Amino acid sequence: MRGRNPNQIVRALRSPVVRSRRLDLTLPDRRRTAEIVRLLNDPTIARWTLHIPHPYRPRDAQQFFRRWRGRQRTGRVLSLHVVRRRDGALVGGLGLHDIDAEHLRAEVGYWLGRPFRHQGYAREAVEALCQFAFHRLGLRRIEAGTFPGNRASAAVLRATAFRREGLMREAVRKGGHPVNVILYARLGGDRASSRSGSRRRPSDAPTR
Repeated sequence: MRGRNPNQIVRALRSPVVRSRRLDLTLPDRRRTAEIVRLLNDPTIARWTLHIPHPYRPRDAQQFFRRWRGRQRTGRVLSLHVVRRRDGALVGGLGLHDIDAEHLRAEVGYWLGRPFRHQGYAREAVEALCQFAFHRLGLRRIEAGTFPGNRASAAVLRATAFRREGLMREAVRKGGHPVNVILYARLGGDRASSRSGSRRRPSDAPTR
């Protein structure tokens, strides 16, 4: 299997265009700092993600903006915000991490604001990002990790053609303690349910 020229990935990440039926996946915008803080200052998001703290304060958002553009220029990270097209509301965020141009794989993570859950937005956004990763970035494999007990996030992954591959024991440290992670993965040839984009969906919850 041949790798991909890292410069091709870097170019694709400069101005990504990712759209779904109801959503636009856009580059982060500092003008949305107040919305970001309001949505991320939620203990349920901190519980199910690895790096988002609670309470989430304006300084945390400022730190994110200081770091994300430089990291994205490396071609190893893609951070996007999920915006509802009909009214421009920020509903969440997602991205690709550890993008590997040689082995053509990456890890996906996402979060969704509490007012926008149970409406299928996470499933729709994850599916759109996967299509971008496979067709624009040329990746072959996307991984996702969830903490045990995060049934809603697992349902989103299953609905977008991710398959559970196993339990990684004490894979990360959270709150100073080792934590297990359930590994899911999707290959480029795997297909999501035909219900993707429909109104009946599993609950949406953050993944790590």
